[in-house]
Amino acid sequence: MNVETLFREVLFIEEETELTDVTGPDDIDAWDSLGHVNIITAVEDEYDVEITPEEITEISSIGDIKKLLQRKGISTE
Repeated sequence: MNVETLFREVLFIEEETELTDVTGPDDIDAWDSLGHVNIITAVEDEYDVEITPEEITEISSIGDIKKLLQRKGISTE
Protein backbone atom coordinates (compact mmCIF):
# COMPACT_ATOMS: atom_id res chain seq x y z
CA MET A 1 0.00 0.00 0.00
CA ASN A 2 1.35 3.43 -0.82
CA VAL A 3 1.45 6.25 1.74
CA GLU A 4 -1.40 8.23 0.16
CA THR A 5 -3.70 5.18 0.24
CA LEU A 6 -2.78 4.60 3.87
CA PHE A 7 -3.71 8.22 4.67
CA ARG A 8 -7.03 7.86 2.87
CA GLU A 9 -7.89 4.74 4.86
CA VAL A 10 -6.73 5.97 8.27
CA LEU A 11 -8.21 9.47 8.04
CA PHE A 12 -11.25 8.56 5.88
CA ILE A 13 -10.22 10.91 3.07
CA GLU A 14 -12.28 10.79 -0.11
CA GLU A 15 -10.65 9.72 -3.38
CA GLU A 16 -11.25 13.08 -5.05
CA THR A 17 -9.20 14.89 -2.38
CA GLU A 18 -5.74 15.56 -3.75
CA LEU A 19 -2.87 14.39 -1.56
CA THR A 20 0.70 15.48 -2.33
CA ASP A 21 4.02 15.36 -0.53
CA VAL A 22 3.35 18.84 0.94
CA THR A 23 -0.09 17.90 2.31
CA GLY A 24 -0.09 18.32 6.07
CA PRO A 25 -2.37 18.73 9.09
CA ASP A 26 -3.46 22.21 7.97
CA ASP A 27 -4.85 20.67 4.78
CA ILE A 28 -6.74 17.72 6.31
CA ASP A 29 -9.25 18.31 9.11
CA ALA A 30 -8.95 14.74 10.38
CA TRP A 31 -5.18 15.10 10.80
CA ASP A 32 -5.39 16.30 14.38
CA SER A 33 -3.42 14.91 17.34
CA LEU A 34 -5.41 11.67 17.40
CA GLY A 35 -5.17 11.39 13.62
CA HIS A 36 -1.40 11.83 13.91
CA VAL A 37 -1.18 8.93 16.36
CA ASN A 38 -3.36 6.80 14.09
CA ILE A 39 -1.17 7.62 11.09
CA ILE A 40 2.02 6.70 12.96
CA THR A 41 0.51 3.43 14.18
CA ALA A 42 -0.71 2.54 10.69
CA VAL A 43 2.67 3.33 9.11
CA GLU A 44 4.48 1.21 11.71
CA ASP A 45 2.09 -1.69 11.13
CA GLU A 46 2.00 -1.44 7.33
CA TYR A 47 5.75 -1.06 6.81
CA ASP A 48 6.94 -3.05 9.87
CA VAL A 49 9.06 -0.19 11.26
CA GLU A 50 9.43 1.53 14.58
CA ILE A 51 9.16 5.30 14.60
CA THR A 52 10.87 7.01 17.53
CA PRO A 53 9.26 9.86 19.49
CA GLU A 54 11.82 12.24 17.98
CA GLU A 55 10.88 11.12 14.46
CA ILE A 56 7.17 11.49 15.25
CA THR A 57 7.62 15.15 16.15
CA GLU A 58 9.42 15.80 12.85
CA ILE A 59 6.47 14.62 10.73
CA SER A 60 4.44 17.49 9.35
CA SER A 61 3.57 16.30 5.84
CA ILE A 62 3.03 13.20 3.75
CA GLY A 63 6.45 13.83 2.22
CA ASP A 64 8.03 13.71 5.69
CA ILE A 65 6.67 10.21 6.19
CA LYS A 66 7.98 9.12 2.79
CA LYS A 67 11.44 10.53 3.60
CA LEU A 68 11.43 8.80 6.97
CA LEU A 69 10.55 5.47 5.39
CA GLN A 70 13.22 5.92 2.72
CA ARG A 71 15.83 6.60 5.44
CA LYS A 72 14.78 3.30 6.96
CA GLY A 73 15.33 1.56 3.61
CA ILE A 74 11.66 1.22 2.65
CA SER A 75 10.39 2.11 -0.81
CA THR A 76 7.26 4.25 -0.84
CA GLU A 77 6.37 3.72 -4.48
